[in-house]
Amino acid sequence: MKKAVLLHGMSGSLDRSFGIKLKDDLKNLGFEIVEPLFTVKKDITLDSWFKTADQIKQDILEASVIICHSLGTNFIIKYLTKNNISSPLVIAVAGGIATEHMGENFDYLEPFVPTDDECKKFTKLVRNVYNIYSNNDHIWKQENIHNYSSLTHAKEIFIKDKGHFGETSNVKEIPEIIQIIKENYNY
Repeated sequence: MKKAVLLHGMSGSLDRSFGIKLKDDLKNLGFEIVEPLFTVKKDITLDSWFKTADQIKQDILEASVIICHSLGTNFIIKYLTKNNISSPLVIAVAGGIATEHMGENFDYLEPFVPTDDECKKFTKLVRNVYNIYSNNDHIWKQENIHNYSSLTHAKEIFIKDKGHFGETSNVKEIPEIIQIIKENYNY
């Protein structure tokens, strides 16, 4: 059975945005879904996220696709490179890498920012990377988004006026994710 690992961002479960529809679509394609719940908001630490991911490490090793959102797009770089795990397909939704200090409200997230060396290693470990982004993301500047794509060699998928694809953007589905999976697995 094919396996999809879903990694949320700093605000919690993808079900708050596009997760419910995505999981239905993945199940219809025959995917087993693994979705860890990491600490959120002010309780987030890189160490706690590593501990949670370690609990599903075997699932990550077996994943046909890893779909990550926001902070999860940075974490997957850190996790795969630290553990030397290869992946056939990573789909980042609202992926960005800060090129400068993001402000004191986000200081505690700085350990998640991948280094250039981690990004280089990530490009060797992951066969296909996509970054789905929008023009009006309220978290990442466009520079941060394109920096993510450049450093990870991600193919960019632009969707107009979808913000950060989270709960406040009111995005309930991203059909492009399933299209990418179908293209990569010849459905």
